[in-house]
Amino acid sequence: MIYKIKGTLTSALFVVAVLLVLSLVVLTPMLSMILLAAVFAYAVRPIARRLQPFLRYQSLAILVAMVVVILPLIIIVIYCIDSLIQSAPALITAAKASNIGNLTTTSIQSSPQFTQYFPTSLYPYLGSASGVVETALSDILRGIASYLVDVVQSLPNLALELFVFFAATFYLARDGDRLWAYVDLAIPHERKGFFDNLFRETDNVLKSIFYGHFLTAMIVGTLSGIGFYLLGYPYALFLGILTGFTQVIPFIGHWPTYTVLALYDLFTGNYLRMALVILLSIGLSVLDMYIRPQISGRYADIHPMIFLLGFICGPLLMGLVGFIIGPLVLGVAYAALLAYKESRIAMMEEKKDKDSS
Repeated sequence: MIYKIKGTLTSALFVVAVLLVLSLVVLTPMLSMILLAAVFAYAVRPIARRLQPFLRYQSLAILVAMVVVILPLIIIVIYCIDSLIQSAPALITAAKASNIGNLTTTSIQSSPQFTQYFPTSLYPYLGSASGVVETALSDILRGIASYLVDVVQSLPNLALELFVFFAATFYLARDGDRLWAYVDLAIPHERKGFFDNLFRETDNVLKSIFYGHFLTAMIVGTLSGIGFYLLGYPYALFLGILTGFTQVIPFIGHWPTYTVLALYDLFTGNYLRMALVILLSIGLSVLDMYIRPQISGRYADIHPMIFLLGFICGPLLMGLVGFIIGPLVLGVAYAALLAYKESRIAMMEEKKDKDSS
């Protein structure tokens, strides 16, 4: 018995497992950044491979690919923060100008604009809804201001996280093949089939997420920004980015942005633009129902509930990074289930063939 315990404690597999666990503990403070870097390295590697024949050097190709992928995202984030800071006073002024906070049942009944388009039974609901809109707007602005203050206070830690993110993205994109060689070496021969299916399904899931959901969101966000600009909304680019962000989330889509804009036009009396923005939202819904299945169906048909839980639970666990990592982790888990199912079916068919022969 003692000999078996000594043999287990001194086995190479046990030592490697203990060291890997200790390494994971050490990496815990930056684990979310490393996971995010792995995601971006997955997107950077194909671009770097196409650039390498022109740039000759692999490291240079990876750096250029990182700039192509990451720099636009950084610019978008900076633009969104700047737009939020600049638009906060404008939103408060617009709310006061439209007199949303002072809407009551009596004021609604005395307004010819509302008496013309709404029945009397809706007056109490419109009055209470106006208070809800004002409260929600105030809470959103207060939350954004608090988050920006927290970001400023954590700038040193944020700078360290960004450094780890960029360094990890570069080295994972450059040396990912070496890491895969170690993983492949650790897989037993009899389990090769399962892991081959796992990596194939994981690749399909990642492509489904990137192309089927993120690409669709980019298309919807771009068309929304153009539409907002043509309709005369201020901060049209920011509203388009916000629409693209919400479009990624299943069951929510682009409706929050369009609903707020339609309510704004309703309270300010711009009924023509309200009708046009509603028509635009309906048209984008039809476009989304056509594009998303067409693109996602080429790779993996993932249930929307997986993405919804990922988008909700990911940020609660890992903060802002969780919006990306959460759906990816659940998507990879779904890929593992598909790979296990395919492996079991293959084993059963192989067993039937042996029995029949």
